[in-house]
Amino acid sequence: MHRRLPAYAAVLATVFLAGSCFNSDSSKSQYPTATDSQMKIDQVHNGFGRLLPFSIAVPTVTGTASDVIVDIRTLDDLIDNKPSDINPVIFKPDTWPQGAENPAGNVGNHFIVAHFTRPLQVNSVLDPSVGGFANFGLTGTVTVTAYDPATGLSEKVAGRGFVNGYTYSGNPIVKERWVAASGFNANTALAVVRNEVDSWPGTGFPGTDDIDEGLIAGAASFPGASDLVHPNAFVFVVDTDDDLSTYEAFPAGRIIRLTIAGAETTCVEDSVVIGGVRDLGGKMLEVGGIATATVGADADSPVLLLDGLGGNVVTCPTDLSIEVPCDVDMHFFFSESCQPHSIGPLPADVPPSLSEQFDVEFYPPTPPGDDLPGTTLKLPFTVLPVSPYNFTEFVVSPVTNFPGSDPYEAQSKAKISYYHNSAQDLFGNQDIATLDSTIITFDVGSDCPGLVNAPVSPGVIYVASDGGGTIGGLRVIDLDGFGQGTGDPQHDYDNSLFNGTTDSAGRVISGDVSKFPFNPNLQVQGVFPPLSTDDSTIAGGSAGVFTLAKDTRLSTQLVSSDVLGAVSDMMIGHPLDLIYNNFDCLSGGYNNCAGTAYQAQPLSALFPIFPGNNISMAPHPNPPRLKLAPSCYAPLIQTEEPSSGTAVNLLRYGNAFGTLNGNGPSGLLTLSSWYEGFFGPSPASPACPTFNIRQQVGHFLYVLNSTRDQIVVLNSNRMTVIATIGVSDPRDLAISPDMNILAVSNKSTNSVTFIDTNPTSPTFHEIIKVTALVDGANNRIGMAPTEIVWQPDDEDVLVICEKSHSMALISTSDLEVRKIIPGVNRPKLLAVTNRWENYAGGVGWNTGLYFAYVISENGQMTIYESGPDGVQGIGYDDFVGKPSLENQSGFEAPSCIQPNPNSVFMGVYIAYRKDGKGAIGELYLKDAQDAPLTLAGAAYLPDPNRRAKEWTLLHEWVDIFSSSSIVDIALDDLNNLGGTNAQMSQYTNAANHVPHSSKALHRAGATVSKPRFLFAANANGKVDVIELSTGTHYVQPIEVPGVKVLCHYWRQ
Repeated sequence: MHRRLPAYAAVLATVFLAGSCFNSDSSKSQYPTATDSQMKIDQVHNGFGRLLPFSIAVPTVTGTASDVIVDIRTLDDLIDNKPSDINPVIFKPDTWPQGAENPAGNVGNHFIVAHFTRPLQVNSVLDPSVGGFANFGLTGTVTVTAYDPATGLSEKVAGRGFVNGYTYSGNPIVKERWVAASGFNANTALAVVRNEVDSWPGTGFPGTDDIDEGLIAGAASFPGASDLVHPNAFVFVVDTDDDLSTYEAFPAGRIIRLTIAGAETTCVEDSVVIGGVRDLGGKMLEVGGIATATVGADADSPVLLLDGLGGNVVTCPTDLSIEVPCDVDMHFFFSESCQPHSIGPLPADVPPSLSEQFDVEFYPPTPPGDDLPGTTLKLPFTVLPVSPYNFTEFVVSPVTNFPGSDPYEAQSKAKISYYHNSAQDLFGNQDIATLDSTIITFDVGSDCPGLVNAPVSPGVIYVASDGGGTIGGLRVIDLDGFGQGTGDPQHDYDNSLFNGTTDSAGRVISGDVSKFPFNPNLQVQGVFPPLSTDDSTIAGGSAGVFTLAKDTRLSTQLVSSDVLGAVSDMMIGHPLDLIYNNFDCLSGGYNNCAGTAYQAQPLSALFPIFPGNNISMAPHPNPPRLKLAPSCYAPLIQTEEPSSGTAVNLLRYGNAFGTLNGNGPSGLLTLSSWYEGFFGPSPASPACPTFNIRQQVGHFLYVLNSTRDQIVVLNSNRMTVIATIGVSDPRDLAISPDMNILAVSNKSTNSVTFIDTNPTSPTFHEIIKVTALVDGANNRIGMAPTEIVWQPDDEDVLVICEKSHSMALISTSDLEVRKIIPGVNRPKLLAVTNRWENYAGGVGWNTGLYFAYVISENGQMTIYESGPDGVQGIGYDDFVGKPSLENQSGFEAPSCIQPNPNSVFMGVYIAYRKDGKGAIGELYLKDAQDAPLTLAGAAYLPDPNRRAKEWTLLHEWVDIFSSSSIVDIALDDLNNLGGTNAQMSQYTNAANHVPHSSKALHRAGATVSKPRFLFAANANGKVDVIELSTGTHYVQPIEVPGVKVLCHYWRQ
């Protein structure tokens, strides 16, 4: 609620002085939130003023306090109003006077009352059992304690609790009503019959007359007294002698703490209290709270709470804890309510740098028996009260998790230091002169999610599997082999030869498991950041080429099926560094030399300086090592920059495997000179050299989760979830050549969803259009769309429609359907080529056309030929026929199709079954006209022979695969020219051309990529690696249980 400051100040001054503020009907409440549908704390007061909720001013644009005040009823109320020294929490808890005095200034018992938004279930706060008297008749969901901050002694205050004037008393114990409301500002003690004798035990309840003490004619009344007798109110009256008429005060020199338990969890377990305060219907209080106040002026600074007389500070986890989760948030408890901003930085859009209230640090994982390292690594943190109604308990949250112990039992130890001069209470008390601190330490446990630092494109194949538990999820096939990512650090440094034991697949499982120590650049001087090996799984390094990357737990499952569900497709998008980089670091290690102004694109003649890591180059190492203390906190970047410097790079094409008992691996698989080198930015400097690749390495990886109807966006290096985007019944993905739009086919809604994937766009990762598959001109509807492909020249989006036996073409100019073409029976697979316009230096058929290959469930292929059509057109913009295949009519049990990025003859790879065996064939355009030809001659008569084309199989591999059922295929991107300018069609908008890394399949005078290897995923959980030049297995099959989808950069 919002109020102007003068009016609000008046309320504070008169809320307990003006009778007009209160309702005489005890079944109603003066409090505006007291009719809420949920059970919440409405207000806590002590008769002299309000204790809860707290309040704060809405800040001005300069951060100072305005005259608009809001009550803090949610943590967002606190965060959004940015508390600070110039805009603190302004509500100061009112104290009790010295001695037994009521709010009217006459003799009376001290009390405290909590109002809720719904009527109370009496037995949720008052205990009718004999045992409850040990707790002064309270169940424990509400407690009143007196805390001595000097000694740590905490004692329950003797007293009596009431709900709507009722309390438990007598022998046997029964519920008795001792008090009723009387008018606005007074209460009446009721007669209670015991053993046929009337008594008035309620005399002394706040607001009741007491003839013996002369409290008559309104002397006991005070504003709001009648509201203490209410179904929504719990009242606690001090009473040490079981006689309310002997007036008593809360103990002086103590902090009085009213604790109200709700449904929220707490890190301090209380075996007595099960749940919290409830309403009459059984609804539990949503959020609990703690109100604190003192008798007399509060002049003491807040201190850490102790667990007893001379005890230990109360924290969670406790000091010297073991097996603490990696993602632990630390709870610190204080003696009284504190200004939240004095405890540390609150969560904000920009994470903080290191702060002075706490040191949150840790020792890097250390093997058992080794001494702790000499230095710790510090982490920034945020703090937040545990509840908007509890400013005594604060949650300290590091910006990133602590590293857990690894499978070799190397363990990290956390160290948290709190500086006692930090906390300030709501009265401004603060012990700024003290130099004292409190330190807790704990061991980080083994049951932690693994950290991931995986190699990135162009040196990987992404692999998705079906299945739950440890089977499903995402894995990465490493094609670099010399990175310093997370992995097994085993290496025999005492033996210069390559040694170790191998498994049945020939992979080293002991000895020299890590291949990073074989990286020849470890011996090179002048490389920045300096390279060194590591004996922890955080930077254990690659296990070699064609192995699966691992996390710090040494699991190859880098993202679980719990996150991804059933994966149907994947697409690689823009490079992450466009928005995540150390130049744009808002908190932490800013590097002026990592700016876009210095990012060179050596393969791009038209744009020599342009942002984004290009796809032709790989970071060195791939990936760089993980730094446990982030270099940047906003955005969070925890990995070192790729290597930079003028030293000579020694890691080039060579022997990627090594020889056991001989020389170890010494070179890369790639033949490309663009892949390898020292491409990173230099450290901060007044004069910055150009660079090519910076952190964050990797790309936005889009994963289609068909079971949950969403697209999961991953950081392809760290495998963290960046975003999830809900889509109706998604079936397949396609990305535009400039990677700015992702298209998703929606099967049940007969539509295509378009998502903005441009990181610099204001609608990034938002749905920008949903296109219904309707061809109004021809009265056709595309029904049950499945496979979708974005034409590589950015002309059309093509989608096959299973139930309507058709293919829809969506124009990329307006993302509307331009036509739907029938004539293909139950289409299943789709691949689309570039438009061929003499891109490759005269090689290939310069038809001026693009083609789409559609394969039906029955294995028959139908070929679409692009336009433009019409009399002067050069293509039919329609299906034109089927290929003539020698000794076969089609492709038995077709399962997948991908374009060949190294084909100048419109080639595609198709997986199918032949003679009951797994097969892959490469279809290509064997013969065609070598120039664009119009559809008709001078007499406008068609001449089919004049435009005849012949497709056939260039290669066919049969019975070399691990099973008869191939589920997906991919090709490596190790040798690519993607960093050069794409040659786009004359029929596309030049404004949509991206300066580098386009998904177009052709470049000037060349194809975009020259893969060496074909990857075939089999239904039996094995991925075959076929060398394309020989058609034979290059290595033993890679075992990937449940493998379903393979993804490389130019995947369709």
